[in-house]
Amino acid sequence: MSETKSVLPNRRAVLKAAAASIAGAIAAPAIVRAQPVRRLPKPIVAGLNGKAGDPTFESIARIAPILRDKFNIEADIQVHPSSTLGSDTQQLEAVQIGTIDITSNVTAQFTSFSDAFAFVDLPYAIPSWDMYERLAKSDLWHQQALKFEAKTPLKVLPPVGGGGFRLLLNNQRPLHTPADASGLKFRSTNSPLEIALLRAWGINPSPMAWTETYNALANHVVDGILVQPIWTYQFNMYEALKYATEVDAIFAIQFQVMNINTWQAMTPDIQRDFMAAAQMAADAANKQDRDSESVFKGKLKDKGLQFYLPSPAEKAQWQKPGEALWDTVGKNVDRDVIKAMIALR
Repeated sequence: MSETKSVLPNRRAVLKAAAASIAGAIAAPAIVRAQPVRRLPKPIVAGLNGKAGDPTFESIARIAPILRDKFNIEADIQVHPSSTLGSDTQQLEAVQIGTIDITSNVTAQFTSFSDAFAFVDLPYAIPSWDMYERLAKSDLWHQQALKFEAKTPLKVLPPVGGGGFRLLLNNQRPLHTPADASGLKFRSTNSPLEIALLRAWGINPSPMAWTETYNALANHVVDGILVQPIWTYQFNMYEALKYATEVDAIFAIQFQVMNINTWQAMTPDIQRDFMAAAQMAADAANKQDRDSESVFKGKLKDKGLQFYLPSPAEKAQWQKPGEALWDTVGKNVDRDVIKAMIALR
C-alpha cells in the first residue's frame, strides 16, 4: 500500500480568498431590496348602486387588494353598496363636489353632464360582448374619456359591463312586437335616448330613481322596466314582473368615475399604478359579468318569469324604430364617433 500524504492549505492563500469573498459581497448589489410602502393620500369613499359581490361592486372593491399585492401601495377604499349613500342622482352629484370620491352608473345617467358617451346608448349600437370589450380598450374610448373629463370635475376609470343586454320586462302581457307594448308605462332613466326608444315602441316612459322602482312596479304606478337580468334578480324586481322579452336593444355599460381633486392629490407614480390596478379589477369584473348574464336569466326563469325570444322578423320590428333614432334624437352624436364605433364591430 502506498503512503498518502496530508496536504494542508496554505494559511496566506486562505486569508486572501476570504478577504476577496468579503469584499465581493460588500460590493455586490443586493438581489432583493425592500421597497418602501406607498400610501394613498387619504381614505377613498365609493358610493355604488350594486350589491356586494356584483361585478360593478367588485370592479371597485378589488382595487385596494391589487394595489397592495401588485404595487406595494396601501389604500383605504371604503366601498358602500346598494345606493346606501344616496340615489343615483345624489351619488353622481356627490362625486362631482367631492363628498364621495368614486361612483359608477350606466352611461345613460351621465348624459346630463356630458354627451361624450351618448353614442354607446344608441339603440342596437353594441351588438355583442366581444364588441364591447374591444370598445372599452380602444382609442375611441380613450378619446371620448378625454372629452368627458374636459367638461366635468371627474376622472374616468376603466368601465365594466353593467349586466349585458337589457330585458324588456313587464307585468301585463307578453311582448312579441312593439304593437304588443302600446300604451304600457315603463320606468326609465333620464337618458333622452332611452326615453325616445320607449316612445318609439309605443311605451310611455316615466323617469325615476332606481331606488323607487320596486314600489312603483308593485303598486302598478308603472307596468315595466328596461333592465339587465342581474339587477332584475338582485333587487327582487321579478316579484312584481311576469314577462321578459329579449330585444337586445341596449348593452349596458357601467361608467366608473373618480372626483378630480381626489385623483390630482395622488403623485404621478401612484396615479399610474392606481389606473393599472383599476384596469385589472375591471378586467376581472368584466369576465365575471359576461359569465353571469346567462346565469341570472336562468335564475329569473326559475322565479317564474316567462321569457320570449323574438323571431328575426319580429326582432326587425323592434330594431327598425330603434335605429331610426340615430338620425333624430341621436343626430348630435358625432358622426365620426359613430363610424369609429361601427368599425369596432
